[in-house]
Amino acid sequence: MNTNNQDYICTVLLIAYNHKENIKIAIESVLRQKTQYKYKIHIFDDASTDGTSDIIREYAAKYPDIIVPFIAQTNGGAQQNIWNAYKSVDTKYCAQLECDDYWCDSEKLQLQIDAMEENPDCSFCAHNTLYVNINDSYRLEEDGKLFVYNQNVRNTGKYQPEDFTCLYGAGWMHHGNSRLIRMGVVDLAALDEKEDFLYDNCQFFYLLSRGKLYYIQRIMSTYCMNISGTFTSLSVQNKISSHFERLMHINQSTNREFEQTIFRHLVSFAKYWFKLDDVAQGAMRGNSKLSAVFMKWYKKATYDERLQNQLKRQARANTAELMAEIKGI
Repeated sequence: MNTNNQDYICTVLLIAYNHKENIKIAIESVLRQKTQYKYKIHIFDDASTDGTSDIIREYAAKYPDIIVPFIAQTNGGAQQNIWNAYKSVDTKYCAQLECDDYWCDSEKLQLQIDAMEENPDCSFCAHNTLYVNINDSYRLEEDGKLFVYNQNVRNTGKYQPEDFTCLYGAGWMHHGNSRLIRMGVVDLAALDEKEDFLYDNCQFFYLLSRGKLYYIQRIMSTYCMNISGTFTSLSVQNKISSHFERLMHINQSTNREFEQTIFRHLVSFAKYWFKLDDVAQGAMRGNSKLSAVFMKWYKKATYDERLQNQLKRQARANTAELMAEIKGI
């Protein structure tokens, strides 16, 4: 099979490692895209041992004109697997989806590619994402919440780098599985550190340094919180230290263009995870009333509840439709 031709405008990168229980949903959520644009799917499996590779081969045999399997014989690690995936892209646009997550809107690619075609000054396009908690004991209360909830990033349209410089707190940076990237602005060979592009939050600033963001206020993907995930499985201290190290590097790589925003983001990130750790250890039980007052104020300041509920209703309806279709296979 030869998928290296000019007809394809987008490559969807599916990243897999021991995702036997979830990978069918991830693949089907991509296959069920309703779009006029021709896209292909590259599935990169990092030598899974649970039967994931067999499922990938079955789908590749069933859809030879759209799915290309890349199955490693030895485990190279998550970073190398994702790096190999991006190096395989030869199309104008690219989207990435880890196989324990899934897309929940069949119009995702159509809407995003339309937006990018109409706005050549945008280096990437993103949308909102729904949290789904599988077994992450730290983030039980995140289940059913939205990834983007800050009122400063609420409207569909273009956002420039300066739109983010004044933002405090969280809820304004989208999830990586919502991202469509214009690959013409990406220079992987020029990176002195792979994580400047591979790490989700670093990639945000990398792409923002190369153009504007087109944001669509619509939930079109889910982020499934699973304690076995590469990042989630780290201790809170290691989460914070590794996150700080990576963000400080992208700060230098982008000539400190986003330094103020990055520093504010790091403070918010540390507070978030330390608070979750305190709750998990029972250290905040005595301050529950104070915490409740603070969260009520914070939610009022940053969260448009009416809009969020509207978005969640549509996302849940789309997800239920997707699951019903997959069950019928």
